[in-house]
Amino acid sequence: MADTSAPSRVLSAGFGAGTLGSTLSSGVVPLLFLFYLTEFAHVPPALAGLLLAIPKVADMLLDPWIGRCTDGWARKAGNRGALLAVTALVLPAVLVLLFVPTDSLALPLRVSLIGVLLVLQSLVLTVFSVAHTALAGDITDTITGRSTLMSARALGQTFAGLAVSVLAPQLVAAFGSGSGGYLCMAAVLAAASALALVLCWLAVRRTPLRAGVESHATAPLLAALRATLRNREFYRVVLILVLLGTSSTALFAALPYANQHLLRAGPENLSALLTPIFVSLLLGVAIAPVLARLLRPNAVLGAALLAAFAGVLWFAAGPRENLSMMAGGALFGLSCGTLTVLISTLAMEAATNSSSRGESLGLYLGILFSAEKLGQSLGGIVVGFGLEWVGTLQGTPAPAALHRLATLFVAVPAAALLSALLLVLPLIARSSAQAIKDNNA
Repeated sequence: MADTSAPSRVLSAGFGAGTLGSTLSSGVVPLLFLFYLTEFAHVPPALAGLLLAIPKVADMLLDPWIGRCTDGWARKAGNRGALLAVTALVLPAVLVLLFVPTDSLALPLRVSLIGVLLVLQSLVLTVFSVAHTALAGDITDTITGRSTLMSARALGQTFAGLAVSVLAPQLVAAFGSGSGGYLCMAAVLAAASALALVLCWLAVRRTPLRAGVESHATAPLLAALRATLRNREFYRVVLILVLLGTSSTALFAALPYANQHLLRAGPENLSALLTPIFVSLLLGVAIAPVLARLLRPNAVLGAALLAAFAGVLWFAAGPRENLSMMAGGALFGLSCGTLTVLISTLAMEAATNSSSRGESLGLYLGILFSAEKLGQSLGGIVVGFGLEWVGTLQGTPAPAALHRLATLFVAVPAAALLSALLLVLPLIARSSAQAIKDNNA
């Protein structure tokens, strides 16, 4: 059994450094890479959207298998530290390679090379995410301990998102707004990512393997996947995660275009728009455990989704000025911070309950991260095709194109959040009815 004591502050900080490093090496892709592809790599918008979706398709097919394989690799090594060490080397290197200028290559070769790098980044990120998240079950077997580690995980991810949103546009502007500026930006983020990943590895490398690993001959992968379908609570969380990922990725992918063409601002202005989102994310991460203790989880989930929906509407449809957009972004970020902790905790609980019966924790986590990336890919695909519908934005865009861009900026993230909210509302009503029944009994 895992140690039931609460993880130490040093161990929690080291655990959080893992997601800090992984997000520093991958967070710039959903934020700026679509813009980079269309403006500097000269990839047509629809093709760029599909290019960003290719690794997500690979994830859908391979993540459950990779998640299960990480159990076997960890079992052979005796812990999950070796997997973290490999990813600490690969993820920063791939980030730099993605931004090496390729516009001199023929379009098919250019697209193929970028596609291979995106798939490699995504699959290695899955190995890291599964191994890193599963460590929570090796460190502690209590929900309180796992909640502490999931909060540290969310804090690391949020700090990295804040750093990327603030620093990436500033670094691009400082090194030059061309493709060379993007390459230098990637190199700086990669160095910081490598440092954080190494610190995580040093903190957890000796944690023995204790939880969620199949120790005997297992059923074929398809049979194991079918068995997971019995866990309806897990798949409910998965579907909400897909919709949340679609909304946030679409918002961030469209934001550079809105900043340049609707606000008529330079890349450095992205920092002003993104900073309130990630600062409020930190607050949402901090208050989520308190809200979950005081209120029913489904009620917190529904309230957070409703607030995120309101934030998107204000952020995208309010007055086209920085202060107004910053206010809407802050509300969106606060809601997403709460959702991040709540969804990861609920998913980990549902997966751990099944792994205690002999199922692979890695398999469940592979499915979870596949769903997360599916949501990210859907957001990128819709925005990519939406930009084709918007029309040319080069030179002086036509008023009709700007109007379509504003519509795209609002419609995609809002529709995804509304779908998630409609999914949760019946569960809120059901849990409320059950609470009334319990009180009357």
